Amino acid sequence: MVLKAVDNNTAKKTKIRRTVSLRLLLIVGFGGLVALSVGGVLVMSVLANFSNTHSLLDRQATLLIEGMERSFKKDAEDAERTVRSVAQLYEQNAFEIGDDTTQTPVLKTLLLSHQVVENIAIVDGNGRISGLIRTPQQKIVQLMPGRGGAERKRRPAIQQFPKAGKAEWQDPVIRNGVLFHNVTYALSRRGKVDGMVVAAVGAYSLNRIVRGIGTANETRTFVMNGEDEIIAHSYLPQLFRDNPSIPINEFPDDAVQGIAGKIDREAMENESGADSFRVRNIKNARRNEYVVITKKIAAMSKQPYVLAAYFNAADLGSELRRARISALIGLLALILAVVLAVIFGNRLSRPLARISKTASQFANLDLGAYKPLPASRVREIDGQVQAMNSMHTALTEFGHYVPKELVKRLLHSGTEATRSVEREITVMFTDVAGFTAMSEQMTAGDVVKVLNEHFALLCEEIAACGGTVDKFMGDGLMAFWGAPEADKDHARNALEAARRIANAFEIGNRERAADGEQPLKLRIGIHTGRAVVGNIGGTDRHNYTVVGDIVNVASRLEQLGKQIIEDRDIVILVSSACRTAAADPEGLRPAGSHMLRGRKKPISVFELMTDDETAASGRPGEANEMSA
Repeated sequence: MVLKAVDNNTAKKTKIRRTVSLRLLLIVGFGGLVALSVGGVLVMSVLANFSNTHSLLDRQATLLIEGMERSFKKDAEDAERTVRSVAQLYEQNAFEIGDDTTQTPVLKTLLLSHQVVENIAIVDGNGRISGLIRTPQQKIVQLMPGRGGAERKRRPAIQQFPKAGKAEWQDPVIRNGVLFHNVTYALSRRGKVDGMVVAAVGAYSLNRIVRGIGTANETRTFVMNGEDEIIAHSYLPQLFRDNPSIPINEFPDDAVQGIAGKIDREAMENESGADSFRVRNIKNARRNEYVVITKKIAAMSKQPYVLAAYFNAADLGSELRRARISALIGLLALILAVVLAVIFGNRLSRPLARISKTASQFANLDLGAYKPLPASRVREIDGQVQAMNSMHTALTEFGHYVPKELVKRLLHSGTEATRSVEREITVMFTDVAGFTAMSEQMTAGDVVKVLNEHFALLCEEIAACGGTVDKFMGDGLMAFWGAPEADKDHARNALEAARRIANAFEIGNRERAADGEQPLKLRIGIHTGRAVVGNIGGTDRHNYTVVGDIVNVASRLEQLGKQIIEDRDIVILVSSACRTAAADPEGLRPAGSHMLRGRKKPISVFELMTDDETAASGRPGEANEMSA
């Protein structure tokens, strides 16, 4: 127990809260629990089979082989799910073959979510290959472009694309000294096969399975192919770093040579099926006897493999001696482990579950549903609770100064979310006409109240249409569409936001008039074009904003509204570029060609009609058609 230090003056007012080190708790509780539980189960298994030691080892080896087989099939199924997912996404028009812009994000997401798969390639109808590969340093890079074909030893000779709707495993491939297993799946749309996807499972998968199961159970295991070669071994994984396979007669372990040399042809030629087990006693050249169990599987390759696990028969005596000593302890340990698991599991799982749920809420910026976490007596958990509570306050305040969508991207993608990029976007400027003169007759508090209500209205409609508020400038506002998330409908969404702002603004003016207050007048300018979007600023402070001539044009359009607003409460001027990008929507009427300050050529300008103006013009459905 560790007491938190407190000042003598505050000790009487603050109750001392004792905490326990999580590290100590886990070592004493769960560390001992796992050791006792596993040891107890193993001892109970040995004691139950005490009368027949050979049967005990056979059964244990069988379980190991079954575990290896399950792991192989699980990895194979994971790779098959990957290619099926790619095919489904292609059929749903999520990407185009060979188009890096659409293809790369899809393949990258699948590579990150399926760690078994080390690379994904797309082959088009002409045999051209494109795709991504995960390097040993866990970086995702592009495959070198090339064409299909038997270019290397054991490269799969795929004469035609696989049948649609079926994952097909090919013969293993050796690439850069590494053995890969490839599964293919046809890419088709509307019944036509356009290409195929190939997912590769590397030698890492085989050695991970064999080494993990073999070392965890103190058993030697290996995998053998049909060419008298060893391709994985639990105790000698380093042999396969530079050699994807080693011939049996060259393998540096005489036990494996003697065992593999006697079982390879039996396993490959004489066994009745892939589900059959073979248990036998085999002697090597030194006359050492081994208990060996093998199984033939047909996973990850057209060519079946043999899984093998073996024990030295001389170890049976020591196995029995260990069983006698630990058998009685095992039963008591198992009972104690269950009791401890219930006690410690309940005490630790509840606060950790709350912290996990809170972290998920933060990741999604679901701050409204947050409830402060209660304190814990476990020091490390208590520290996390306090950090979470403080983080909620920081994120809430942070969200008031930075666009919510940008905060989400920062949480998920880090600084990559604010990297400067050039793309086509739509920019909006707004300004309250004559507000400076109006504010001279108002108190400072009333000015702030009117501005806050006005900006709240604008921000709500902009956010509802997928826009990002860039900055506030006195009584004006700048917003943009198409960043940080790309939006192909950015122009239409900006026009829809302007229409919604106009409707809400007119309702607000009617309420102001009913309250005897002076109505506001609003100018809006909207322009579409290419710009740089990202972090702009110095080394210690940045602003996520838009840079480019598009900003100047949108601002000039808003100022042009001074010549047009006349007695109307709101005027929305739209450039011809925005009109074109929005696919010439309804609800726009020509406002002439104007020479904007700072530009050499005039620009065609259109006015976006509000719903009231559209209804007055005799076309009541026009505004709705524009936003459809």
